[in-house]
Amino acid sequence: MKFALPKSLLGALFTAFFTALCVIYAFDASAQVRPDKVIAGDSVRRTARLQALRELQTDIDALVDAPEWHGATLGISVVALETGEIIYQHDADKYFTPASTQKLFTTAAALTLLGADYTMRTSLYLDGKVKSNGEFEGNIIIRGGGDPSWSRPFGRAPETMLDAWADVLDSLGIQSIKGNLIGDDDVFDDEAYAPGWSWDDLVYSYAAQVNGLAIMDNSVHLNILPLSGLLDVPTIRVVPPTDYVRVITALRSVDSSGVTSVSPQRDFRSNTIDLVGSISTKTPFDTLSSHVSIENPTMYFVSLFKDALVRKGIRFRGASVDVDDWNDPLEYDRYKLLAEVSSPPMSQLISVINHQSHNLGAEMLFKTLGHDIGGEGSFEKGAEVVRQWTQKSGIATSDLTIVDGSGLSRLNLCTPRQLAALLSTMHRGPLFAPYYASLAAPGETGTLRRRLVGTRAERAVRAKTGSMNNVSTLAGYVTTRDGEPFAVAIMLGNVVVPTAMAQNLQDLVCMRLASFSRKP
Repeated sequence: MKFALPKSLLGALFTAFFTALCVIYAFDASAQVRPDKVIAGDSVRRTARLQALRELQTDIDALVDAPEWHGATLGISVVALETGEIIYQHDADKYFTPASTQKLFTTAAALTLLGADYTMRTSLYLDGKVKSNGEFEGNIIIRGGGDPSWSRPFGRAPETMLDAWADVLDSLGIQSIKGNLIGDDDVFDDEAYAPGWSWDDLVYSYAAQVNGLAIMDNSVHLNILPLSGLLDVPTIRVVPPTDYVRVITALRSVDSSGVTSVSPQRDFRSNTIDLVGSISTKTPFDTLSSHVSIENPTMYFVSLFKDALVRKGIRFRGASVDVDDWNDPLEYDRYKLLAEVSSPPMSQLISVINHQSHNLGAEMLFKTLGHDIGGEGSFEKGAEVVRQWTQKSGIATSDLTIVDGSGLSRLNLCTPRQLAALLSTMHRGPLFAPYYASLAAPGETGTLRRRLVGTRAERAVRAKTGSMNNVSTLAGYVTTRDGEPFAVAIMLGNVVVPTAMAQNLQDLVCMRLASFSRKP
């Protein structure tokens, strides 16, 4: 007996099967993108991205090729941080004097090798005893730890800090001191200036002597008060008030045909400062200020502490002594540690150093690296430590020339590519956040405060600037319109046009990068 389905049922089953196949085929076809369309779409996007990049490069080429730069040396390196792609380069392997962008190497090495929480300490020791009549018999030693932060740029008031130490002595019942005040700066060597510093700079605070016991940026402010008449003798106020320096005024008052021009002069190995020049009665002013370095900052610290003792009513009968003139070894294990001041953490120190281009702070970090990592607090050891760190980090080979930490020396040499590599290395590392935050931003306190304000780059740039005679540099980070981060280094040498023109070129490059987009 044969079993047969009715024709009507067979027809229905065939129709249902065919319909299902059609549905499955249609679904599968709609889920696939045709290969020719994929290739075409990618090609369009790639072409658009390349075209945007070519336009960017052409625009920067036009800035670089301007006639005012034909006699100068100019190098640029721009790198995409997420991919390592070279976005733009022009003489990126030529060597330039970095000026203050040298601080990028110093602060990066200090942050990486010493840590974001690293601090220095300045300590007050007693070697003696307090008698029943309130007299302290013995020596008081101030031991420096290489801390640059006893100054207002770091948000501190050194006079208040010294007064606090005097209060501690007072709390012990000390009314007079029969002994010596010793300043110990031996955490560093005695080389006050790095190789290649200009003699013309040394009178000014930005080229202050580098030592292990620093205060007030190792300098004084000389404020010249306004004149009330042509025959007036200018009044000079020294800040902080101290008899550690002697000021001789050789300023002349001149009538409306003259100009105001004041410059300080200080003989080396002396704290006698001559103010020379003229003050015009035609142009009124509130206060003129000259910021002058001092000789032997260690003794300056001791002198200011003596002043704090006087303010507290503590009599001092003894000598102020630099540790170099003290014949006996200092034995801190048997002294009484009376007070200690720690610096802000490294992350805050480098913020001040990079934002404000604080030279003394950079040099003290430089020697601290030499002391803590290299075993000797010297310029030579600091340079060795930083150079070795750059080599191990893949930033540069032995051809990087480093002699100081601040960039004051014209003997420093690096390339735009090396600076961009440094910025790229820090971007990939775990300490990028404090490093990035240490850089200046347009419109904010720091070296970029008046630059790029009101442009798209205002919120897209974090950078370190550098300048000295015939040199202008900028290096840092720029975020594009698409949110893509770039490292950029722009270095100019042999510049004979006004510095403002060199800075304008740097600003225009940053503005163009900040507006760059390569999304289709």
